[in-house]
Amino acid sequence: MAPFPCLPFFTTTKSKTTSNSNPIEQLCHRFSFSELQAATNGFMPSLIVSGEGQCKVYKAHLKGHGDVAIKHFEIKSPDRDIEFRVEVEILCQLHHPNVVPLVGFCEHKNDKFVVYDYVSNGSLHDCLHGTNKNSAVPLSWIQRLNICIGVARGLHYIYFETKIPIMHRAVKSSNVLLDRNLVPKVADFGLCKKHPQEESRPKPPRVELRENLEVSLEYMEPEYFMTGRLSKKFDVYSFGVVMLEIVCRKEACFLTPGGDCEYLVKWAFDDERKGVLEKIVDPSLIGKIAPSCWEVFIEIVQRCLASVEERPTMGEVVMILENAFLLQERAHV
Repeated sequence: MAPFPCLPFFTTTKSKTTSNSNPIEQLCHRFSFSELQAATNGFMPSLIVSGEGQCKVYKAHLKGHGDVAIKHFEIKSPDRDIEFRVEVEILCQLHHPNVVPLVGFCEHKNDKFVVYDYVSNGSLHDCLHGTNKNSAVPLSWIQRLNICIGVARGLHYIYFETKIPIMHRAVKSSNVLLDRNLVPKVADFGLCKKHPQEESRPKPPRVELRENLEVSLEYMEPEYFMTGRLSKKFDVYSFGVVMLEIVCRKEACFLTPGGDCEYLVKWAFDDERKGVLEKIVDPSLIGKIAPSCWEVFIEIVQRCLASVEERPTMGEVVMILENAFLLQERAHV
């Protein structure tokens, strides 16, 4: 099956990450361990909605806050502790309809918790591909376009409209959550890094990437394999894969009938298919995508998947997707 991400190892600039610097208690609400323990009935396994190993997410209800998702980190190394603090310190300063809202956090000995608003429709990945418990969710082309636009807006926001410019570094369908109205929320900021071009702006705790980062290979830009470094448009490439996943309704890495693992990007643009609508899209969408909309959509997908120099900014992606949406609406397909 598709390779899954491992958590990276981080190093820190000590002057920026000491416990006395910018304490997270000043930035967002701190819950007591007993509050979270009561809300999850002692962290009952039946309340786990995602995650495994050292990181699990529980659905719970907190008085005064409603339904929440509680992300539990079992800290067994300094790297995990840094990831926890990065996620809290970034999320508590992000406020956008397409970014998952942070409610608070908790620290109890070696256990760390991040509390979010509960996003009821689960991940985009599960909606597209189903889970062991639930089948895939039917999605119209307009709904899929809206999801693409929302994710692009969220990514543009964290790059250009915050005091802390951010590279997400883990953009994939499982890190996009959908609310009851299918509004997408970009989630999982534990792998984030300050944007390399924004050194003059206010500095968050510095988190540096070592050379042995491992993320989902199917979402990783090709340049990383050649240089060992992430480009400034790493997330743009990953988002291009997500858009392709949305329109094809195939996993970014899927099993062929022969049992081999096939990367979606290679499959969609190989010599046989060449990105042709009828050959790659979800069969349920055949005849429902306006040709003018498709032309704009597949072009921006290809640009996102191009070399770093040819990739658009997320701001460009937002505008082009919004244009594709208008073309689709005007066509009355």
